[in-house]
Amino acid sequence: MLPGTTASVDVWVEGTDGQLYERASADGGNTFGPWTALGGRLTSNPAAVSWGAGRIDVFARGTDMQMYHRWWMSAGGWRGWEGLGGGLSSAPAVTSCGSGRLDVFVRGTDNALWRKSWNGTAWSAWSTLGGLWTSAPAAVCRPGTTTIDLYVRGADSALWTASVTGA
Repeated sequence: MLPGTTASVDVWVEGTDGQLYERASADGGNTFGPWTALGGRLTSNPAAVSWGAGRIDVFARGTDMQMYHRWWMSAGGWRGWEGLGGGLSSAPAVTSCGSGRLDVFVRGTDNALWRKSWNGTAWSAWSTLGGLWTSAPAAVCRPGTTTIDLYVRGADSALWTASVTGA
C-alpha cells in the first residue's frame, strides 16, 4: 500500500529509536499495514500534511534543534531529509491552504512563535510572529480560504489564538 493513496489514512510517530515511522491504512483506518521506518533522528513529534493527491510532507525537529522535512510523491516515492534551519523549542505544526502551499509554525528558542512557508517554488526565510508561549503551536487552514488559525498556550496558561494568511 502506498502512502497518500485514495481513502488512505497515514499515521506518523517518533519511534523509541528516534526515527520517523509511518503506518498506513488503505480502507479508511479500519486496518493498518506494518510500521515503516523512514530514518532521521527526531527530538519531537512529527507533523504531516498533504497539499494534494500523491503528495505528503512531514516535518520534525532534529537533534540539532533545527527543522527537517521529508516528502513523498506518488511519482518517485520518498525523498531524503531536507534541513530547513531554525532554532526550535517545540514540535512543528504544519498546514496547507492550497496545492503546493505549506506553512510551518514552531516555538523558537526565544519562546516566540516562528513561521516558514513554501510558496510552490521556494522556502521563505524564518519570520517571527512574536509572543511568549509555553507549548508547541497547532495550526489549521479554514476550508476554502487562505486563513490559518493558530493555537498556542501562553505564559498565563490560557489558550491563545491568532489568524494569519497562508502562503
